[in-house]
Amino acid sequence: MNLISSSSKIKAAVACAVALLSASAAAQESAYADLNSCVQSEQMKSTAKGAAVGALTGLGASFLGGMKKKDAIKATALGAVAGGGIGFVKAYYEATDTCYKKNPSWVPASNITRSATLAQAKKDAKYKPAQGIVTGIVKIDMPETVKSGTASISMNTVFNVLTPDDAETQVEIVRKVYIIEEGKEEIMPFTAGSPSETKTFEPAQHTDKVNYELTSNFKPGMKLRYEIEMKTATTPVVTATKTVSII
Repeated sequence: MNLISSSSKIKAAVACAVALLSASAAAQESAYADLNSCVQSEQMKSTAKGAAVGALTGLGASFLGGMKKKDAIKATALGAVAGGGIGFVKAYYEATDTCYKKNPSWVPASNITRSATLAQAKKDAKYKPAQGIVTGIVKIDMPETVKSGTASISMNTVFNVLTPDDAETQVEIVRKVYIIEEGKEEIMPFTAGSPSETKTFEPAQHTDKVNYELTSNFKPGMKLRYEIEMKTATTPVVTATKTVSII
């Protein structure tokens, strides 16, 4: 194997993958220029690494398979794109997560509002004091489908917090996002605020409002599944989930 020639092929394939990423990253919209710059930088780093691995895989397969030079170059390039691959959706959210960890002040604050009175919440839940502390998820307001290219989606969770003496109580909230493609599901970083937090609530009905940014690399046929968990120190975990399809 000509190592110099192989190295040149890998560099060219990686450059191709990074160029594709650059074009995609340029289309991302961010409310903060510094965050946008950070995300693009981190995204390119991670995708270049993935592209290099993919290029090596494609190159190795091409030579082991005895391909001709022209076909070997093609296989190497395809390997780079595949390696950078899932690439483009995952890299975006991981890059955003990395930037938030480096700059905690950039993490969006949670937006939880009271959406119904205590009396109404008790009535709707048919609550009785003998039940003790109750945390119940009523619903997730979230579209079932969105068009490819949609900038963001609302994922709003309506929930009740009820106590026998109408006292405040602490609730732990955990938020998760999964990406589904061709039946394969993979968890992604939650980048629309804190993935988990504990807050003190007055007994009533509340709404956890989430606006989740969608990378432009989401393609028709892909899905995003949102899952939210809640619990108190004395109650079990309650969970709700909803999925949106990209069309």
